[in-house]
Amino acid sequence: MYQLSFVFQGKVDFYNECSEIVRNIQRVRVLFPLSEIILSTWLLGSERENRLLEKLKYLDVNVIFSVDPGPLVYREGSYQWVSNINRMINSTKKGVEAATREYVVKLRTDSYFINRNLNKIFLHKDIINSRFNREENYSLFSERIINCNLFARHSRSYRPFKFHPGDIMMLGKKEDVLNFFSSPDADESLFEIIFNKTIFSLMRLVPEQYLWVNYIKKRVHDFNYLGNNARGKELTSSSERYYINNFIPFSSKQLGFVWPKYSDKYNNKGRGSIYHFYDWVKINNQFYNNKKRVYGYRFFYKTVCLKIIYFFFYFPLRCGPLRRIIMQLKSRE
Repeated sequence: MYQLSFVFQGKVDFYNECSEIVRNIQRVRVLFPLSEIILSTWLLGSERENRLLEKLKYLDVNVIFSVDPGPLVYREGSYQWVSNINRMINSTKKGVEAATREYVVKLRTDSYFINRNLNKIFLHKDIINSRFNREENYSLFSERIINCNLFARHSRSYRPFKFHPGDIMMLGKKEDVLNFFSSPDADESLFEIIFNKTIFSLMRLVPEQYLWVNYIKKRVHDFNYLGNNARGKELTSSSERYYINNFIPFSSKQLGFVWPKYSDKYNNKGRGSIYHFYDWVKINNQFYNNKKRVYGYRFFYKTVCLKIIYFFFYFPLRCGPLRRIIMQLKSRE
């Protein structure tokens, strides 16, 4: 796959002499020996930067060191909650800008591939596209982006976030991936305590939503999504149409992709609230092949039951002191 640039984005952990990032890059180099590999991270100081470059010198990696914009911090009294949204935006954009190949794979420094399944999916994308045509009014990328479904939220699920693709790993044309990650830096106005039935969030738009909503706004003059307090069937329909016309979701297993943090830190949380390829097919069939009912009663009743559970699970967080303690415990790295 010569036409691919792999962009590893994020921090470099010097525990064990950068062994994790070196091992992850080495895995990709072995699987895709002719592809370009870019590591986009932060300025580390000359001594650490030289150590890192020495570790990577035999793997043919273009390393980009950028100024760290720092975390975005929300505070309630002495408690705080941290988001790395601006770090993600800046390091990803710098890495994708440096890519010289037509297609870019964006992934994190703590993730990797274990086989060449990505190659097979990439080569079959045209077949998928030929079966499921794109609707012009909702097609904002030059081509659909292959999207790892981790945190690509299904807007009919028990966690019905709207306009929420996954940002952990994606493969698309360089110009499309670059445009997706070209949002302006976020500021504290992004933080807002949201209770919307089964959605609890400390952000009006979580990072994935912030990127996607900002991109849609650039392309669609009358698009106006206010954030996670909004709900309604029209929003669900709009969210789904934008997603299926611009992304194709695949699971980590289908892609041969591994992000250990999902199981180690997040305990596979939310697995039942994300898009799968079969969901993508069902929703395409509903909108464009005139199939009125694509989900059966089992899906409906399961979703209702889980919504009731999550509503009562999040209800105690309406209590300010308890919420602040949870914020501190769950503060993002």
